[in-house]
Amino acid sequence: MDSKDELHIENKVSDSSASVETKAVSPWRIVSWVCGTVILVSVFSCIVMAVLRSEGLREIKVTALDAELEPRDHSLPLIKKFDALPDYEILVRTEGLFRTNLGAKPNKSAQEGLTWRLKELIPVSEITSICLQDQDKVISDALVEVQITGPSVVAGNYRFDFQTEHSAELGVKSFFKTPVGQAISIAFTISIIIVLLRFFSFFFI
Repeated sequence: MDSKDELHIENKVSDSSASVETKAVSPWRIVSWVCGTVILVSVFSCIVMAVLRSEGLREIKVTALDAELEPRDHSLPLIKKFDALPDYEILVRTEGLFRTNLGAKPNKSAQEGLTWRLKELIPVSEITSICLQDQDKVISDALVEVQITGPSVVAGNYRFDFQTEHSAELGVKSFFKTPVGQAISIAFTISIIIVLLRFFSFFFI
């Protein structure tokens, strides 16, 4: 057998080995790799988005810039001066046309500042506007409506000061309310199920 024949045989052997290795990669292994990648991407995306959406509104302070411009109930006869002060009320509007009423502060001026503290944090990313109104038994009068664009916002005769806090739990909950979060949650769950099936099939089948 000459050198050419030996080289030909070696090439055949190497080709056979390559084909065996190629056939050794099963579909389950490919699926496992894909599922593992999906799980890693899902966890990473969840962490990043949760951090971005972790800021929650804790407190709102409203201050009247000019007390003379505050609304009064002078049109009512025989009303006392104290009772003529406005009944300020705060509404927090969020995505999906939901709103949270923080309550009213009857017969109080906002010249020195009025503070509303939230019992539960509301994600800043979900807040569409903050509405200040003068509460009325029939129809409340909207005074100003602002968006949270910074720590302080001035609109009309009022300055709004916002105090926020960061919460990892709030960020995660807020993220999974979004369509992207729900899609990642579904993909993550499916990937986990497939990986578990692969695990059990490896040991019991």
